[in-house]
Amino acid sequence: MSSATAGSDLPPTGPLSRARGRLLARLHRRRTREREGLVLVEGPRAVATALAAGATLRFVLLSDEDSTGEAGAIALRAREEGVELLRVPGDELSTAADTVTPQGLLAVVEEPRTTLDELPARGRIVLLDRVQDPGNAGTLIRSAAAFGAEAVVALDGTTDPWSAKCVRSSVGEAFRLPVLQAPWDRVHPWLQERGIPLLVADAGGQDVAASPLPPRGALLVGSEAHGPRPEARSAAAHTLALPLARGVESLNAGVAGSVLLWALSNCTPTGPETP
Repeated sequence: MSSATAGSDLPPTGPLSRARGRLLARLHRRRTREREGLVLVEGPRAVATALAAGATLRFVLLSDEDSTGEAGAIALRAREEGVELLRVPGDELSTAADTVTPQGLLAVVEEPRTTLDELPARGRIVLLDRVQDPGNAGTLIRSAAAFGAEAVVALDGTTDPWSAKCVRSSVGEAFRLPVLQAPWDRVHPWLQERGIPLLVADAGGQDVAASPLPPRGALLVGSEAHGPRPEARSAAAHTLALPLARGVESLNAGVAGSVLLWALSNCTPTGPETP
């Protein structure tokens, strides 16, 4: 579809309704976002990924200043799939967006709801343990999707995995696998009941390349400031670390967890399968 054709197929520009404006404002606050059960997805790539993953888009906002580029093409693709498309003045989209310089397109998407009991008991799961930075959390979700993890669980004390910044950092990959929130006191017994080994990322652990690993497990990545919680260290079947060059103290949670996920996806499991 050419840019000229895309522009001619778009709806006319109009102001955002007061009700929609209030809804978008609520999605910037964790408590009201969770109550609405909706997610704000910003940028053409993230919206396209959510659409391709089969997420339920309530409506899409397109800036009249970005109608003929990538944002316009993705907006039309969403409308072709039955999603309501609203074309608004650029300043109104900027007000609705979470970023200072939005990319001309955002969508309001239903938060996928999954429970622990619906997760697969095989394969790899990623646990985010008090990871506070939304950028790191989003990076870990994106890496989990990229390296074949089955799900991501944000433990108590972790940033909202469905905040606009976190979803943007995951580039929409959060919609490709189950992402849910649950407390450690619920997750740990769930792992034990299903015989899922706990693999804890810890600077004092064993070199991941030299560790005997089970063919499945839950990789726990701790907070940037404090690492994994003591209860997780005590419960770990394996504590894993990356070999760093002399003088390098640490990596941030997003980078370290991503490299560990890559290493686990490429290792040959040597531990016994747990029934």
